[in-house]
Amino acid sequence: MQALTILHTEASLGWGGQEIRIFTEMQAMRQRGHRLLLAAQPESQLAAKATEAGFEVFPFSEKRLLFPWQLLRLLLCLRRVRPDVVNTHSSKDGWLAGLAARLAGVPCLIRSKHIDVDYPRKFSSRIAYGLLPHHTLTTSEKIRQKICQELSISTARVSNLPTGIDPAPYLDEIPPTLRLELKVTPETPLIGMISVIRSWKGHRFFLEAALELAAKLPQSHFVIVGDGPGHASLVETVLSLGLRHRIHCLGHRHDVPKILKALNVLVLPSTAHEGVPQIILQAQLARCPVVATSVGGIPEVVEDGITGRLVPPSNGEALARAIFNTLKLPEQTQAMVEQAHQRALRENTLDVMCQRTEEIYQRILVC
Repeated sequence: MQALTILHTEASLGWGGQEIRIFTEMQAMRQRGHRLLLAAQPESQLAAKATEAGFEVFPFSEKRLLFPWQLLRLLLCLRRVRPDVVNTHSSKDGWLAGLAARLAGVPCLIRSKHIDVDYPRKFSSRIAYGLLPHHTLTTSEKIRQKICQELSISTARVSNLPTGIDPAPYLDEIPPTLRLELKVTPETPLIGMISVIRSWKGHRFFLEAALELAAKLPQSHFVIVGDGPGHASLVETVLSLGLRHRIHCLGHRHDVPKILKALNVLVLPSTAHEGVPQIILQAQLARCPVVATSVGGIPEVVEDGITGRLVPPSNGEALARAIFNTLKLPEQTQAMVEQAHQRALRENTLDVMCQRTEEIYQRILVC
């Protein structure tokens, strides 16, 4: 298709799955010949990474008192840049950039919805997802159905577009450097969780499962990768459990493919809000077995007993049992791993996501 000018907006200051998806998509779409721009808060991590990567970044503030002034600034920016597409991602920039885009006459306004939440203010939510944007994109089918049903929005105005992953870093043979770092043998069961540390990611239940498994599998070690608001509290909890030499809190890491290649099991015990988590897709591409909870869009990519193991949320005992079975039934687990790998290659690569994104943009632009 012809090259487009695409402006993404994001009010978040942090760095998690949502921000990673925006940044990754911007890089991939630029490689496909499009012009990519970003509007973000100047102190955000996304703005810093986008600037470093050579994208043009327009600053704005989410402060309510500055809304009229920020709206005017964004409106003038859009009239100067004349984007074909504006894609908003969070509530505050959704309203700010959404109104500016409509006033500027942007031909394609997209609102992305990344996480599964409730909609207590249905009137304003119906405007935010059904009237203000030309189209809404979700990261899971469950989120798409919930928006359409609870907000009475036509299914033609909402599409499910899960995050795509570049498979290349996960397909190559990678030396087990993590095991060397942790000083564990190739035979040591290594069970990991890779996630931003937030309450609803379920780290508490991962630790409950680790305590139970530590008795059943005396040689097992556990890895927690990620940073976030709950990091200090998590480290304190780990120290209090008496397993400080077997539970390794590694903080934020950039070598996720290497970590996944070293793990025997990737665990995601989320209790709420999930779309289709990127870490599960990454694990599937890396042929790492997955144990997760039946929350949000997770069952769309982890079919229990076929492409992984699912357990109810908030249940450390069930989580430990599923991890134990994953380790003790290797032939069954390997069959699931291969099924998951082939499905991810077919449906969740970066190229598939970008192609579908272009098709949605094109469909709206020609209307």
